Amino acid sequence: MSQPVDPAPGRRQILAAFVTAVTAGIGASLAAILGAFALKPSRAAASECWVHAGTLDDLTANVPVPHVVSVPRVDGWYRERARQMVFLVWDGNQQVTALSATCSHLGCQVAWNGETKQFKCPCHGGVYDVSGRVVSGPPPRPLESVAAQVRGGNVLVKL
Repeated sequence: MSQPVDPAPGRRQILAAFVTAVTAGIGASLAAILGAFALKPSRAAASECWVHAGTLDDLTANVPVPHVVSVPRVDGWYRERARQMVFLVWDGNQQVTALSATCSHLGCQVAWNGETKQFKCPCHGGVYDVSGRVVSGPPPRPLESVAAQVRGGNVLVKL
């Protein structure tokens, strides 16, 4: 005696297959989204941020000139433009060195003293030479060097 052939699947089996497929689709979508955030670095972190800091015409050879640059900052969905001061030192040709104006001791803003030809921290007495090396005082390390380049007479710094 042969067994009866099962007729077309019932509504209950079709509904179970549909729910399983929808659940699998939602799970795969969430896994793809989470994987994209976990494995791929953000575009802001991956891209270089060269910011215009001035022109060669604004600079005097071997004299640090302060410039405030506006740096784009991205933190999740929050975007802002932060202001940061750098000193640009031009060698008289096409080479520009950029130094952060933030003291390495406690983060105060240093100032250039043209008479003594030194950077001085007004808060704690730190003193740096024209290249940013510590001359005296409490700073544990030199001023931070910032990447700089000249393009068509414009000075760009990488922050």
